[in-house]
Amino acid sequence: MDFQTLYDFTYSLTKLYDKAQDRNMLVEGFKQALSIFFPIEDLKVYLMDEYSYLLKDFTKPWENLSLNEENEEIKKYFDNFLIQKSQYEKEKNILYFPIIRKNKTLGLVKLKSREEIKEKNEFFKIFPLVTAQISLYISTLKGAEQVKISSKFHQTLKNIAQITQTQYELDYILPIMGEMIDGFIQEHLIYIFIKNKNKKEYKLIWPNKCSDNKIYDYLEEITPKTTTILKQEGKMGIFPLIVDNKPYGAIVAYNHFDKITKKEIEYLEEIKSQATLTLTRAKSYIEVLEHATLDALTGYNNRHQFEKRLRETTSYAKRQNQPLCCIMSDIDFFKKVNDTYGHAVGDCVLKTVAKTIKKELRESDIASRYGGEEFIFLLPKTNIEEAKIVAERLRLAVEKKKINIEEYNIKDTKEISVTISIGVSEYKNEKDYEMLYKNADGALYEAKETGRNKVVIAK
Repeated sequence: MDFQTLYDFTYSLTKLYDKAQDRNMLVEGFKQALSIFFPIEDLKVYLMDEYSYLLKDFTKPWENLSLNEENEEIKKYFDNFLIQKSQYEKEKNILYFPIIRKNKTLGLVKLKSREEIKEKNEFFKIFPLVTAQISLYISTLKGAEQVKISSKFHQTLKNIAQITQTQYELDYILPIMGEMIDGFIQEHLIYIFIKNKNKKEYKLIWPNKCSDNKIYDYLEEITPKTTTILKQEGKMGIFPLIVDNKPYGAIVAYNHFDKITKKEIEYLEEIKSQATLTLTRAKSYIEVLEHATLDALTGYNNRHQFEKRLRETTSYAKRQNQPLCCIMSDIDFFKKVNDTYGHAVGDCVLKTVAKTIKKELRESDIASRYGGEEFIFLLPKTNIEEAKIVAERLRLAVEKKKINIEEYNIKDTKEISVTISIGVSEYKNEKDYEMLYKNADGALYEAKETGRNKVVIAK
């Protein structure tokens, strides 16, 4: 072998070690380095999964190899390397060689050339160097991945623990948890269920659909003392959420092909424990906030306080014979924001919109979060024409606002914009004071049905 060929090969591997950031880049780098010796048509790396004892494509570890003749052939070569300790096997234009680390056979490489492979090829003169380098790089990348997974796991625990700093409503908390867990356990389907108190059955909270109705039957097995339930030959794990010594819900992880590994079970059990603590805390907050007046996320009045202020302001307006108007707003396509960017970004949007609107109101105006993405505002001493001007000002302020979401690390997206639809009504000394906001709600519905991002005055 001439020095230049050896130099080019080792230099290619050195560059690969510095630049390869993921599995696909690593395999592509192997292909480029080995192309010095062979006109490569294809190159694949397979690793043995110790837990399931199945060979996995290194670049697609979530997929099982189908039980076809080609992959049975791959398994046969792996067994040969495992038992006979041969250095390589070849068939015309295909070469197999093992991945070995610390005297342990981890998998194999399948190299397919466009022409017949001959043993006089210079590649075989440095074969031990090739296998040692490839095995080292794969082991190093896997080690780095484990460090990242561990870091991501602890960040997931931290994020779940921090949810109740801004949210306490379970309809918001549970989907956020689902997104966080799904972002960490990516090789399994993740479901979050909550137990319906009245019907004593489980309801899917996250995501929108469940692919296997048998899960509902398995959930019925949960008791206050249940820890972890494994079903379908270990491919499904059910992790109960026990709050106040009662089954409250469950996290379910499911993979149609693979068993859940022992390490994944450990991770999910710790996540379950943290999720249970968060739900317990949220449940306590809800009990306390039943007597509170402010919404934790926006700082606006909560719905309970709004109803109190509504009675007070309508009564005062009637006694003093003063005008009073109500503005009801709804963030357009807010569900799409949650579905596209996640509930954490949705929270950011709610806070930003609330803050933007607050700047446009007077101190005497009463701002409340009515629920979800709906806000409601009482404008004392304001007639309908003035209220319409205010509503347009609010709509325009939100439309112009750029919401910075850079901290959430959304690919190619640093800021987003949203719009609001608005309904406006005027108090007309009705006996039913609730008609004030009901009329505004009707006008809001019309605004949403006729194009959104507009103001409609109640008739």
